[in-house]
Amino acid sequence: MTAIPFALVSAEDRDRVVAYGLDIELASGRDVVTFRRDGDGRSTVTVHRSVEDAVRRYQGLTPVELEWET
Repeated sequence: MTAIPFALVSAEDRDRVVAYGLDIELASGRDVVTFRRDGDGRSTVTVHRSVEDAVRRYQGLTPVELEWET
């Protein structure tokens, strides 16, 4: 198993992280998990089929850009 972290940052303010995520590759396939905390302090963890799906989901909330963490 390997996991690559990433951030979805605001396209308008790249210092503002909208969500953090992990792209997890398993022998049986791939999962992508994102975590975000909304303005009310509620945490949300979501599983996606791909990083691209995660980007599309968050694009519906606010314009985001993908940044791979190293």
